[in-house]
Amino acid sequence: MNLITSESLDWKISSERVLYNHVCAPLSELDLEVVRAVPSGGNWQDLPDTIIAKSARLTQIKKSGGRTTYYGRLNGDMPSYTVTTYFNRPGNGTFIHPTQDRLISLREAARLQSFPDAYRFMGSMTSQFKQIGNAVPPLLAKMLGMSIKRGRIVDLFCGAGGLSEGLMQAGHKILVASDWNVNMCKTYVSNHEQTKVVQVNMNERNHASDLIDLIETELRGRTLNLLAGGPPCQGFSTAGKWLPSDARNSLLFHTLDIISPLKPDTVLLENVPGIKSMQNGKILEEFINALESLGYITHVILLKAEEFGVPQQRRRIFIIANRNGHMINEPIGSLSSIVRGNKRHDTHPEMNGLPPPVTVQEAISDIPPIPSGGGTDIIDYDLSWTSTGYQQLMRGVISSDEFFANRAG
Repeated sequence: MNLITSESLDWKISSERVLYNHVCAPLSELDLEVVRAVPSGGNWQDLPDTIIAKSARLTQIKKSGGRTTYYGRLNGDMPSYTVTTYFNRPGNGTFIHPTQDRLISLREAARLQSFPDAYRFMGSMTSQFKQIGNAVPPLLAKMLGMSIKRGRIVDLFCGAGGLSEGLMQAGHKILVASDWNVNMCKTYVSNHEQTKVVQVNMNERNHASDLIDLIETELRGRTLNLLAGGPPCQGFSTAGKWLPSDARNSLLFHTLDIISPLKPDTVLLENVPGIKSMQNGKILEEFINALESLGYITHVILLKAEEFGVPQQRRRIFIIANRNGHMINEPIGSLSSIVRGNKRHDTHPEMNGLPPPVTVQEAISDIPPIPSGGGTDIIDYDLSWTSTGYQQLMRGVISSDEFFANRAG
C-alpha cells in the first residue's frame, strides 16, 4: 500500500480563466479520410465503398454488420453515446467531434461525463482516456449522494474520483480513497487534497489489511456512514468480450473483505448493466446474498445518466445496501430520458413533460477548435465563450440547483 500525497504533485493554477486537458488523439491518414466522410450523427454505414475497401476492419464490419456506433460522429442535438475508455479510436464508438474532423478531446469527454472544468486529469494521455471513460459522472453521483444521509465515506476503486466528486458536491466527506492505478490516485489527490489517497492492490491480502487499519485510524472510533466504490467492470461490460474468468471480477467480492470488519451503515457500488446477466445472474445474486448474510437489506437500481443532467446516454447499475433498515430513496431524474429506437434515426427524447436532456452542442460548443492530434494541457479560456446553462455549470458560474431550475423554466 502506498500513500499518494499532493506535495508530490505540481500545484494547480487558478482554473477560472483556463481550460485543462484540451488535447485529442491523432489520426492516421486513412482514419482522417474516414472521419471527413462521416456526417453528423452518422457512422460507418454512411461511408462510400471506395473508403471501406481501403480498410480491412471496415470491410469486415460491413460484411458482418458491426454496431452502428462504430466510426460514429456525435449528433450535436442529442446527448452523446456512452463515453468509454476508447474515445481515442474512431472505430470503437461514436467519438468523432460533431463539427470538426477529429476525435473529441480529453476535456470534451470530461464535459460529457459532467466533470467540472476545474477538475484536472494527470498522467499520460493513455491513462487519462481510461480515467475519464471509467468514471462515474459526478452529476449522477451527486443525485445519488443527496438520497443518502450525509456523513463519512470511504471510496474503494476510486479511479479519477468521479463518484467522490459527486458525493462531495452532495455534502459528504471522503476520508479515504483507494485505487490500484497510481495515475488514477494522482488525479484524485490533485483534485481532493483533503482526502487520504492510497494505492492499493485489493488482490493482495496484506494491502486490504493495511487499508482497513488506515480507515480505522481516520474514523477514530466513529461509524463509517458509507462505503462507496466502482469495482472494475471489464468482465461484466458489453464494450468488449465477456470474460467470466476475468480476475478483475473477483474484486467485486473483495469489497466484502472491507465491508465485513468496518460495518458501514450503507454500501453503494456502481457497475455496468451487464453484471445483471453475468452467468445468468448468478454473480449478482451471490454477491447480494453475501451482503444480506452480513445484515444488509439490498436493492439494485438502474439509472440513466441523461435524466440527471449528464449529456450522455450512459446506463449504470447501482447496488445499494443498508444495515439499519433504512431504505434509500431511488433518485428521480429531472430531465427526459432518451428512447432508443430500432434504428439510430428513431432515437429521441421521451415525451413525458420534463425538460429535454442536455445535448452535445450545449455541453461543448464553447470549447475552442483544435486540429486532429492537437491541443495543449492548459489553454486560456475567455469567460465570454460560455453560452449555455450547462457550460455555466461546468465553469462553476451557477450551481446544479440553479441549472435545473433554469432548465425547468
